[in-house]
Amino acid sequence: MKKRFDRSGTARRKAVTAVAALTMALVLAVGGAGAATLLSAQPETLTVGAVVPHITAEAPQQIAPADPAPAAESTATAPEQTAESTAQPQQAESVPEQAEKPETAETTPAEPEEAAAAPETPETPAQPAGDAALEEENSPAMLLEETPELAAQDPQAPAADGTAQNDTASQHTPEGSVLLTPEQIQQALDSGALEDAEAQCIDLTDENGFFRWLFNWLFGSKDKEEEPAPAYSGWRTENGKTYYYAQDTNKKVTGLRSIDGKLYYFDANGVKQDNVTFGIDVSKYQSGLDWNKIKKSGVSFVIIRIGYRGYGAAGNLVKDPMFEEHFTNARNAGLKVGVYFFTQAVNEAEAQEEADGCNWALNGRMLDYPIFYDTEASTAPRGTGRADGLGVEDRTKCAIAFCERVKELGYKPGVYASTTWYRKRVDYNTLRSRYTIWNAHYGVSSSPIGCDMWQGTRTAHINGYSGELDANISYIG
Repeated sequence: MKKRFDRSGTARRKAVTAVAALTMALVLAVGGAGAATLLSAQPETLTVGAVVPHITAEAPQQIAPADPAPAAESTATAPEQTAESTAQPQQAESVPEQAEKPETAETTPAEPEEAAAAPETPETPAQPAGDAALEEENSPAMLLEETPELAAQDPQAPAADGTAQNDTASQHTPEGSVLLTPEQIQQALDSGALEDAEAQCIDLTDENGFFRWLFNWLFGSKDKEEEPAPAYSGWRTENGKTYYYAQDTNKKVTGLRSIDGKLYYFDANGVKQDNVTFGIDVSKYQSGLDWNKIKKSGVSFVIIRIGYRGYGAAGNLVKDPMFEEHFTNARNAGLKVGVYFFTQAVNEAEAQEEADGCNWALNGRMLDYPIFYDTEASTAPRGTGRADGLGVEDRTKCAIAFCERVKELGYKPGVYASTTWYRKRVDYNTLRSRYTIWNAHYGVSSSPIGCDMWQGTRTAHINGYSGELDANISYIG
Protein backbone atom coordinates (compact mmCIF):
# COMPACT_ATOMS: atom_id res chain seq x y z
CA MET A 1 0.00 0.00 0.00
CA LYS A 2 2.68 2.46 0.97
CA LYS A 3 4.74 1.62 -2.04
CA ARG A 4 1.78 2.31 -4.34
CA PHE A 5 1.09 5.70 -2.61
CA ASP A 6 4.70 6.84 -3.13
CA ARG A 7 4.48 5.89 -6.72
CA SER A 8 1.33 7.93 -7.29
CA GLY A 9 2.84 10.93 -5.39
CA THR A 10 5.87 10.82 -7.61
CA ALA A 11 3.63 10.83 -10.65
CA ARG A 12 1.70 13.82 -9.25
CA ARG A 13 4.90 15.79 -8.64
CA LYS A 14 6.03 15.05 -12.15
CA ALA A 15 2.70 16.28 -13.47
CA VAL A 16 2.94 19.53 -11.43
CA THR A 17 6.52 20.04 -12.62
CA ALA A 18 5.42 19.56 -16.20
CA VAL A 19 2.58 22.09 -15.78
CA ALA A 20 4.97 24.58 -14.18
CA ALA A 21 7.47 24.12 -16.97
CA LEU A 22 4.72 24.62 -19.52
CA THR A 23 3.56 27.78 -17.72
CA MET A 24 7.07 29.20 -17.61
CA ALA A 25 7.50 28.46 -21.28
CA LEU A 26 4.23 30.27 -22.01
CA VAL A 27 5.29 33.30 -19.91
CA LEU A 28 8.64 33.42 -21.65
CA ALA A 29 6.92 33.31 -25.01
CA VAL A 30 4.47 36.11 -24.14
CA GLY A 31 6.19 38.45 -21.65
CA GLY A 32 9.85 37.64 -21.95
CA ALA A 33 12.36 36.52 -19.36
CA GLY A 34 11.96 39.65 -17.26
CA ALA A 35 8.26 39.09 -16.79
CA ALA A 36 8.87 35.47 -15.79
CA THR A 37 11.44 36.54 -13.20
CA LEU A 38 9.00 39.14 -11.78
CA LEU A 39 6.19 36.60 -11.65
CA SER A 40 8.30 34.11 -9.70
CA ALA A 41 9.45 36.81 -7.30
CA GLN A 42 5.97 38.25 -6.41
CA PRO A 43 3.88 37.10 -3.48
CA GLU A 44 1.05 34.73 -4.15
CA THR A 45 -1.53 37.51 -3.64
CA LEU A 46 -0.05 39.75 -6.36
CA THR A 47 -1.56 39.19 -9.78
CA VAL A 48 -0.41 40.28 -13.18
CA GLY A 49 -3.45 42.53 -13.50
CA ALA A 50 -2.17 44.68 -10.63
CA VAL A 51 1.02 45.46 -12.52
CA VAL A 52 -0.75 46.65 -15.68
CA PRO A 53 -1.84 50.15 -14.41
CA HIS A 54 1.75 51.09 -13.59
CA ILE A 55 2.95 50.06 -17.01
CA THR A 56 0.13 52.05 -18.67
CA ALA A 57 0.91 55.18 -16.62
CA GLU A 58 4.53 55.19 -17.74
CA ALA A 59 3.70 54.47 -21.38
CA PRO A 60 3.60 58.17 -22.56
CA GLN A 61 7.21 58.66 -21.46
CA GLN A 62 8.35 55.75 -23.63
CA ILE A 63 6.65 57.14 -26.76
CA ALA A 64 8.74 60.32 -26.64
CA PRO A 65 12.02 58.99 -28.18
CA ALA A 66 12.21 59.50 -31.93
CA ASP A 67 13.82 56.05 -32.39
CA PRO A 68 11.79 53.74 -30.14
CA ALA A 69 13.36 50.56 -28.75
CA PRO A 70 12.10 47.13 -29.81
CA ALA A 71 9.01 45.79 -28.12
CA ALA A 72 10.97 43.16 -26.20
CA GLU A 73 13.23 45.79 -24.64
CA SER A 74 10.25 47.96 -23.75
CA THR A 75 8.61 45.08 -22.02
CA ALA A 76 11.77 44.23 -20.18
CA THR A 77 12.07 47.74 -18.72
CA ALA A 78 8.50 47.75 -17.46
CA PRO A 79 9.26 45.83 -14.27
CA GLU A 80 12.02 48.29 -13.41
CA GLN A 81 9.61 51.20 -13.83
CA THR A 82 7.04 49.40 -11.77
CA ALA A 83 9.57 48.89 -9.07
CA GLU A 84 10.41 52.60 -9.16
CA SER A 85 6.74 53.51 -8.88
CA THR A 86 6.48 51.24 -5.90
CA ALA A 87 9.24 53.22 -4.23
CA GLN A 88 7.46 56.60 -4.81
CA PRO A 89 5.56 56.59 -1.48
CA GLN A 90 8.91 56.68 0.29
CA GLN A 91 9.97 59.68 -1.77
CA ALA A 92 6.66 61.43 -1.09
CA GLU A 93 7.33 61.17 2.62
CA SER A 94 10.47 63.21 2.12
CA VAL A 95 8.63 66.12 0.39
CA PRO A 96 7.48 67.81 3.62
CA GLU A 97 11.08 67.77 4.84
CA GLN A 98 12.18 69.58 1.68
CA ALA A 99 9.38 72.17 2.06
CA GLU A 100 10.79 73.06 5.47
CA LYS A 101 14.21 73.86 4.06
CA PRO A 102 15.13 77.56 4.10
CA GLU A 103 16.15 77.51 0.45
CA THR A 104 12.53 77.09 -0.66
CA ALA A 105 11.30 79.82 1.68
CA GLU A 106 13.87 82.28 0.36
CA THR A 107 12.83 81.90 -3.27
CA THR A 108 9.15 82.71 -2.62
CA PRO A 109 9.51 86.40 -1.59
CA ALA A 110 11.40 87.18 -4.80
CA GLU A 111 8.18 87.98 -6.72
CA PRO A 112 6.72 90.41 -4.11
CA GLU A 113 9.94 92.40 -4.27
CA GLU A 114 9.41 92.95 -8.01
CA ALA A 115 5.74 93.88 -7.46
CA ALA A 116 6.74 96.46 -4.89
CA ALA A 117 8.25 98.54 -7.67
CA ALA A 118 4.78 99.03 -9.28
CA PRO A 119 3.79 102.13 -7.20
CA GLU A 120 6.23 104.15 -9.28
CA THR A 121 3.58 104.32 -12.04
CA PRO A 122 0.89 106.24 -10.05
CA GLU A 123 3.47 108.78 -8.99
CA THR A 124 3.41 110.35 -12.47
CA PRO A 125 -0.26 111.55 -12.41
CA ALA A 126 -0.06 112.37 -8.71
CA GLN A 127 0.72 116.04 -9.37
CA PRO A 128 -2.63 117.78 -8.77
CA ALA A 129 -1.47 121.35 -8.45
CA GLY A 130 -0.06 123.45 -11.24
CA ASP A 131 -0.67 120.99 -14.08
CA ALA A 132 -3.39 122.70 -16.13
CA ALA A 133 -3.48 120.02 -18.80
CA LEU A 134 -4.10 117.30 -16.23
CA GLU A 135 -6.82 119.29 -14.48
CA GLU A 136 -8.61 119.85 -17.77
CA GLU A 137 -8.40 116.15 -18.61
CA ASN A 138 -9.90 115.06 -15.31
CA SER A 139 -12.44 117.87 -14.99
CA PRO A 140 -16.11 117.42 -15.94
CA ALA A 141 -17.46 118.56 -19.29
CA MET A 142 -17.17 122.31 -19.79
CA LEU A 143 -18.92 124.67 -22.19
CA LEU A 144 -16.66 126.61 -24.51
CA GLU A 145 -16.90 130.36 -24.86
CA GLU A 146 -18.57 131.11 -28.17
CA THR A 147 -16.44 132.27 -31.09
CA PRO A 148 -17.55 133.18 -34.63
CA GLU A 149 -16.40 129.76 -35.80
CA LEU A 150 -18.42 127.96 -33.12
CA ALA A 151 -21.43 130.24 -33.62
CA ALA A 152 -21.54 129.22 -37.27
CA GLN A 153 -22.62 125.74 -36.13
CA ASP A 154 -25.25 126.89 -33.66
CA PRO A 155 -28.15 124.47 -34.34
CA GLN A 156 -30.63 127.30 -33.73
CA ALA A 157 -29.00 129.81 -36.05
CA PRO A 158 -29.95 131.91 -37.91
CA ALA A 159 -33.72 132.04 -37.37
CA ALA A 160 -33.68 130.92 -33.77
CA ASP A 161 -36.12 133.25 -32.00
CA GLY A 162 -38.46 130.29 -31.73
CA THR A 163 -37.37 126.79 -30.92
CA ALA A 164 -39.97 124.91 -32.93
CA GLN A 165 -40.34 126.97 -36.07
CA ASN A 166 -39.59 124.08 -38.39
CA ASP A 167 -42.41 121.89 -37.19
CA THR A 168 -45.16 124.26 -36.13
CA ALA A 169 -45.03 127.07 -38.64
CA SER A 170 -48.51 128.44 -39.24
CA GLN A 171 -50.28 127.25 -42.36
CA HIS A 172 -52.93 129.94 -42.14
CA THR A 173 -53.20 133.60 -41.12
CA PRO A 174 -55.86 135.49 -39.19
CA GLU A 175 -56.49 137.65 -42.27
CA GLY A 176 -57.73 134.77 -44.37
CA SER A 177 -57.08 131.34 -45.76
CA VAL A 178 -54.21 129.94 -47.74
CA LEU A 179 -54.47 127.43 -50.53
CA LEU A 180 -52.72 124.15 -49.78
CA THR A 181 -52.29 120.97 -51.74
CA PRO A 182 -53.55 117.73 -50.17
CA GLU A 183 -49.95 116.81 -49.38
CA GLN A 184 -49.38 120.13 -47.63
CA ILE A 185 -52.59 119.77 -45.66
CA GLN A 186 -51.62 116.27 -44.53
CA GLN A 187 -48.17 117.51 -43.55
CA ALA A 188 -49.70 120.35 -41.55
CA LEU A 189 -52.09 117.96 -39.83
CA ASP A 190 -49.25 115.57 -39.01
CA SER A 191 -47.10 118.34 -37.61
CA GLY A 192 -49.89 119.66 -35.43
CA ALA A 193 -49.79 123.08 -37.08
CA LEU A 194 -53.31 122.56 -38.41
CA GLU A 195 -56.26 121.04 -36.61
CA ASP A 196 -58.77 118.82 -38.39
CA ALA A 197 -61.54 121.33 -37.72
CA GLU A 198 -59.54 124.10 -39.37
CA ALA A 199 -59.00 122.28 -42.65
CA GLN A 200 -61.87 123.09 -45.02
CA CYS A 201 -61.07 120.98 -48.05
CA ILE A 202 -62.56 121.28 -51.51
CA ASP A 203 -61.81 118.66 -54.12
CA LEU A 204 -60.47 120.74 -57.03
CA THR A 205 -60.07 117.65 -59.18
CA ASP A 206 -63.86 117.52 -59.49
CA GLU A 207 -65.20 119.90 -62.16
CA ASN A 208 -68.03 121.23 -60.00
CA GLY A 209 -65.70 121.54 -57.04
CA PHE A 210 -63.26 123.64 -59.02
CA PHE A 211 -65.90 126.06 -60.30
CA ARG A 212 -67.44 126.30 -56.84
CA TRP A 213 -64.06 127.17 -55.38
CA LEU A 214 -63.41 129.70 -58.16
CA PHE A 215 -66.82 131.34 -57.68
CA ASN A 216 -66.35 131.56 -53.91
CA TRP A 217 -62.87 132.95 -54.37
CA LEU A 218 -64.11 135.67 -56.78
CA PHE A 219 -67.41 136.60 -55.19
CA GLY A 220 -67.31 135.09 -51.73
CA SER A 221 -69.41 132.22 -50.43
CA LYS A 222 -73.11 132.57 -49.83
CA ASP A 223 -72.70 131.41 -46.25
CA LYS A 224 -70.27 134.21 -45.50
CA GLU A 225 -72.63 136.79 -46.96
CA GLU A 226 -75.38 135.61 -44.63
CA GLU A 227 -73.16 135.90 -41.54
CA PRO A 228 -73.51 139.38 -40.07
CA ALA A 229 -70.15 140.89 -39.29
CA PRO A 230 -69.74 141.93 -35.65
CA ALA A 231 -70.02 145.64 -35.14
CA TYR A 232 -67.36 145.68 -32.44
CA SER A 233 -63.78 144.66 -31.71
CA GLY A 234 -61.49 144.62 -28.71
CA TRP A 235 -62.51 143.69 -25.17
CA ARG A 236 -66.09 142.72 -24.52
CA THR A 237 -67.92 141.20 -21.55
CA GLU A 238 -70.87 138.92 -22.28
CA ASN A 239 -72.83 137.11 -19.58
CA GLY A 240 -70.07 137.74 -17.07
CA LYS A 241 -67.35 136.34 -19.34
CA THR A 242 -64.58 138.34 -20.93
CA TYR A 243 -63.68 138.02 -24.61
CA TYR A 244 -61.39 139.79 -26.98
CA TYR A 245 -62.42 140.36 -30.59
CA ALA A 246 -59.58 140.69 -33.05
CA GLN A 247 -59.57 143.97 -34.92
CA ASP A 248 -58.66 142.36 -38.24
CA THR A 249 -61.27 139.58 -38.19
CA ASN A 250 -63.81 140.85 -35.65
CA LYS A 251 -63.82 137.34 -34.18
CA LYS A 252 -63.08 136.05 -30.71
CA VAL A 253 -59.46 135.15 -30.21
CA THR A 254 -58.37 131.89 -28.59
CA GLY A 255 -55.15 130.50 -27.22
CA LEU A 256 -52.10 132.36 -25.92
CA ARG A 257 -52.13 136.00 -27.00
CA SER A 258 -50.23 139.21 -26.42
CA ILE A 259 -52.49 142.24 -26.34
CA ASP A 260 -51.32 145.78 -25.65
CA GLY A 261 -47.95 144.52 -24.41
CA LYS A 262 -49.31 141.90 -21.98
CA LEU A 263 -49.95 138.14 -22.09
CA TYR A 264 -53.42 136.59 -21.91
CA TYR A 265 -54.93 133.18 -22.40
CA PHE A 266 -58.35 132.44 -23.95
CA ASP A 267 -59.87 128.96 -24.01
CA ALA A 268 -61.35 127.25 -27.07
CA ASN A 269 -64.55 129.30 -26.67
CA GLY A 270 -62.67 132.56 -26.45
CA VAL A 271 -63.23 133.07 -22.72
CA LYS A 272 -60.34 134.79 -20.95
CA GLN A 273 -58.83 132.62 -18.23
CA ASP A 274 -57.40 133.98 -15.02
CA ASN A 275 -54.76 132.49 -12.69
CA VAL A 276 -52.51 131.49 -15.57
CA THR A 277 -48.72 131.27 -15.11
CA PHE A 278 -46.98 132.93 -18.06
CA GLY A 279 -43.33 132.72 -19.03
CA ILE A 280 -40.91 133.33 -21.88
CA ASP A 281 -37.77 131.60 -23.16
CA VAL A 282 -34.72 133.49 -24.38
CA SER A 283 -31.21 133.00 -25.71
CA LYS A 284 -28.44 135.08 -27.25
CA TYR A 285 -30.88 136.03 -29.99
CA GLN A 286 -32.79 138.25 -27.56
CA SER A 287 -30.85 141.14 -26.07
CA GLY A 288 -31.70 144.50 -24.58
CA LEU A 289 -34.49 143.09 -22.41
CA ASP A 290 -35.99 145.26 -19.68
CA TRP A 291 -36.73 142.54 -17.16
CA ASN A 292 -38.72 144.71 -14.79
CA LYS A 293 -41.12 145.71 -17.56
CA ILE A 294 -41.29 142.11 -18.71
CA LYS A 295 -42.37 141.02 -15.26
CA LYS A 296 -45.08 143.69 -15.18
CA SER A 297 -46.41 142.40 -18.50
CA GLY A 298 -47.54 139.23 -16.75
CA VAL A 299 -44.40 137.08 -17.03
CA SER A 300 -43.45 135.15 -13.89
CA PHE A 301 -40.74 132.78 -15.18
CA VAL A 302 -38.11 132.49 -17.89
CA ILE A 303 -36.32 129.52 -19.45
CA ILE A 304 -32.84 130.57 -20.59
CA ARG A 305 -30.67 128.74 -23.08
CA ILE A 306 -27.55 127.71 -21.19
CA GLY A 307 -25.74 126.32 -24.20
CA TYR A 308 -25.75 124.08 -27.22
CA ARG A 309 -23.75 121.43 -29.06
CA GLY A 310 -22.60 122.41 -32.53
CA TYR A 311 -24.28 120.54 -35.36
CA GLY A 312 -20.94 119.81 -37.08
CA ALA A 313 -18.90 116.64 -36.83
CA ALA A 314 -16.84 118.00 -33.93
CA GLY A 315 -19.94 118.55 -31.82
CA ASN A 316 -18.38 121.22 -29.61
CA LEU A 317 -20.18 122.13 -26.39
CA VAL A 318 -20.72 125.90 -26.35
CA LYS A 319 -22.05 128.22 -23.67
CA ASP A 320 -24.70 130.72 -24.71
CA PRO A 321 -22.91 134.10 -24.55
CA MET A 322 -25.99 135.79 -23.09
CA PHE A 323 -26.70 133.19 -20.41
CA GLU A 324 -24.99 134.91 -17.50
CA GLU A 325 -26.55 138.28 -18.26
CA HIS A 326 -30.03 136.85 -18.73
CA PHE A 327 -29.74 134.72 -15.59
CA THR A 328 -28.58 137.56 -13.35
CA ASN A 329 -31.05 140.15 -14.62
CA ALA A 330 -34.03 137.80 -14.54
CA ARG A 331 -33.25 136.78 -10.97
CA ASN A 332 -32.80 140.40 -9.94
CA ALA A 333 -36.23 141.19 -11.39
CA GLY A 334 -37.78 138.46 -9.25
CA LEU A 335 -38.52 135.96 -12.01
CA LYS A 336 -38.29 132.21 -11.58
CA VAL A 337 -35.60 130.66 -13.76
CA GLY A 338 -35.02 127.41 -15.62
CA VAL A 339 -32.61 126.53 -18.43
CA TYR A 340 -32.53 124.51 -21.62
CA PHE A 341 -29.72 122.94 -23.63
CA PHE A 342 -30.04 122.52 -27.39
CA THR A 343 -28.79 118.99 -27.96
CA GLN A 344 -26.97 117.47 -30.87
CA ALA A 345 -25.97 114.33 -28.98
CA VAL A 346 -25.80 111.17 -31.06
CA ASN A 347 -25.35 108.71 -28.20
CA GLU A 348 -25.97 108.40 -24.47
CA ALA A 349 -22.42 109.33 -23.49
CA GLU A 350 -22.69 112.63 -25.35
CA ALA A 351 -26.08 113.34 -23.77
CA GLN A 352 -24.58 112.83 -20.32
CA GLU A 353 -21.72 115.10 -21.30
CA GLU A 354 -24.24 117.81 -22.18
CA ALA A 355 -25.85 117.45 -18.76
CA ASP A 356 -22.43 117.75 -17.13
CA GLY A 357 -21.82 120.89 -19.16
CA CYS A 358 -25.01 122.43 -17.79
CA ASN A 359 -23.92 121.57 -14.27
CA TRP A 360 -20.52 123.15 -14.90
CA ALA A 361 -22.08 126.38 -16.19
CA LEU A 362 -24.53 126.62 -13.29
CA ASN A 363 -21.66 126.20 -10.85
CA GLY A 364 -23.87 125.33 -7.90
CA ARG A 365 -26.68 127.80 -8.61
CA MET A 366 -30.14 126.44 -7.95
CA LEU A 367 -33.08 126.62 -10.35
CA ASP A 368 -36.83 127.09 -9.97
CA TYR A 369 -37.67 125.22 -13.18
CA PRO A 370 -36.05 122.14 -14.75
CA ILE A 371 -33.03 121.76 -16.98
CA PHE A 372 -34.71 120.98 -20.30
CA TYR A 373 -33.30 118.73 -23.00
CA ASP A 374 -34.20 120.61 -26.20
CA THR A 375 -34.52 118.02 -28.97
CA GLU A 376 -35.54 119.20 -32.43
CA ALA A 377 -34.23 119.56 -35.97
CA SER A 378 -31.15 121.70 -36.36
CA THR A 379 -30.89 124.53 -38.86
CA ALA A 380 -27.95 122.84 -40.57
CA PRO A 381 -28.15 123.01 -44.38
CA ARG A 382 -30.27 120.25 -45.91
CA GLY A 383 -30.84 118.55 -42.58
CA THR A 384 -27.19 117.61 -42.15
CA GLY A 385 -27.05 118.20 -38.40
CA ARG A 386 -25.16 115.46 -36.60
CA ALA A 387 -28.28 114.37 -34.67
CA ASP A 388 -30.91 115.00 -37.34
CA GLY A 389 -30.81 111.41 -38.58
CA LEU A 390 -31.28 109.65 -35.24
CA GLY A 391 -34.06 107.10 -34.96
CA VAL A 392 -36.78 107.13 -32.32
CA GLU A 393 -35.07 104.59 -30.07
CA ASP A 394 -31.65 106.23 -30.09
CA ARG A 395 -33.04 109.74 -29.67
CA THR A 396 -35.15 108.61 -26.73
CA LYS A 397 -32.15 106.91 -25.13
CA CYS A 398 -30.21 110.16 -25.41
CA ALA A 399 -33.03 112.10 -23.76
CA ILE A 400 -33.23 109.59 -20.92
CA ALA A 401 -29.45 109.61 -20.43
CA PHE A 402 -29.45 113.42 -20.20
CA CYS A 403 -32.38 113.54 -17.78
CA GLU A 404 -31.07 110.80 -15.52
CA ARG A 405 -27.71 112.53 -15.32
CA VAL A 406 -29.46 115.80 -14.43
CA LYS A 407 -31.20 113.95 -11.59
CA GLU A 408 -27.87 112.66 -10.30
CA LEU A 409 -26.57 116.23 -10.29
CA GLY A 410 -29.43 117.37 -8.06
CA TYR A 411 -31.63 119.16 -10.59
CA LYS A 412 -35.05 118.43 -12.04
CA PRO A 413 -34.97 117.26 -15.68
CA GLY A 414 -37.36 117.99 -18.52
CA VAL A 415 -37.72 117.54 -22.28
CA TYR A 416 -38.66 120.18 -24.85
CA ALA A 417 -40.02 119.32 -28.31
CA SER A 418 -42.83 120.10 -30.69
CA THR A 419 -45.97 118.00 -31.03
CA THR A 420 -44.63 116.42 -34.20
CA TRP A 421 -41.35 115.56 -32.52
CA TYR A 422 -43.10 113.89 -29.60
CA ARG A 423 -45.33 111.91 -31.93
CA LYS A 424 -42.75 110.82 -34.49
CA ARG A 425 -39.19 111.38 -33.26
CA VAL A 426 -39.16 110.17 -29.64
CA ASP A 427 -41.04 107.76 -27.39
CA TYR A 428 -43.43 110.32 -25.92
CA ASN A 429 -45.13 107.95 -23.47
CA THR A 430 -41.84 106.90 -21.91
CA LEU A 431 -40.63 110.47 -21.51
CA ARG A 432 -44.03 111.69 -20.30
CA SER A 433 -44.09 109.09 -17.52
CA ARG A 434 -40.70 110.16 -16.16
CA TYR A 435 -39.96 113.82 -16.83
CA THR A 436 -41.40 117.32 -17.14
CA ILE A 437 -42.75 117.77 -20.67
CA TRP A 438 -42.53 121.13 -22.42
CA ASN A 439 -44.45 121.12 -25.70
CA ALA A 440 -44.40 123.64 -28.55
CA HIS A 441 -47.53 124.01 -30.66
CA TYR A 442 -48.72 127.28 -32.19
CA GLY A 443 -52.02 128.52 -33.58
CA VAL A 444 -54.23 126.38 -31.32
CA SER A 445 -56.20 127.06 -28.17
CA SER A 446 -54.29 124.48 -26.10
CA SER A 447 -51.66 121.81 -26.41
CA PRO A 448 -53.00 118.74 -28.25
CA ILE A 449 -50.87 116.43 -26.09
CA GLY A 450 -50.45 116.21 -22.35
CA CYS A 451 -47.69 118.46 -21.06
CA ASP A 452 -46.48 120.43 -18.06
CA MET A 453 -45.57 123.54 -20.04
CA TRP A 454 -46.96 124.75 -23.35
CA GLN A 455 -45.20 127.10 -25.75
CA GLY A 456 -48.24 128.57 -27.46
CA THR A 457 -46.70 131.29 -29.62
CA ARG A 458 -43.37 132.56 -30.89
CA THR A 459 -44.64 135.99 -31.94
CA ALA A 460 -45.58 137.57 -28.62
CA HIS A 461 -45.09 141.32 -28.27
CA ILE A 462 -44.74 142.37 -24.65
CA ASN A 463 -43.50 145.40 -22.80
CA GLY A 464 -39.77 145.34 -22.17
CA TYR A 465 -38.69 144.02 -25.55
CA SER A 466 -39.05 145.47 -29.03
CA GLY A 467 -39.08 142.20 -30.95
CA GLU A 468 -41.03 138.94 -30.86
CA LEU A 469 -40.72 136.43 -28.05
CA ASP A 470 -41.70 132.83 -27.35
CA ALA A 471 -44.48 132.80 -24.78
CA ASN A 472 -45.37 129.85 -22.55
CA ILE A 473 -47.91 128.68 -20.02
CA SER A 474 -46.80 126.59 -17.06
CA TYR A 475 -49.10 124.09 -15.39
CA ILE A 476 -46.62 123.34 -12.61
CA GLY A 477 -46.59 126.80 -11.00
